[in-house]
Amino acid sequence: MSTVNDIKKLYDDQSTADVKLGVIEALTTSRLKRLLKLEKGQDVPTEFEDVVTEVTAARFTRIGNEGMKSYQQEGLSMTFPDDDFTQYMDEINAYLNGDDYQKPKHGGYFFV
Repeated sequence: MSTVNDIKKLYDDQSTADVKLGVIEALTTSRLKRLLKLEKGQDVPTEFEDVVTEVTAARFTRIGNEGMKSYQQEGLSMTFPDDDFTQYMDEINAYLNGDDYQKPKHGGYFFV
């Protein structure tokens, strides 16, 4: 029944922005945990908190336009991605592969 309640909160005109943002943040965090293959009860690593924030903001501005690829009205045009996490997949895959993607890479020189 919580799915129905979450949907009602998102589309109810009486719901505050804080309530809507709470639902979206919980759903975004849940999806990111699945993508990162975290165990139940594990928190999202701190290096991915910006991803949660950015995806939550994007989803919040899209309330009412879910499922659309694009939207146009009186000169205003918006295009939505198919998956909110696509732009972060390189970081997610690096995390899953154990790469330390946040440390600077050092090159080497070879003299022949």
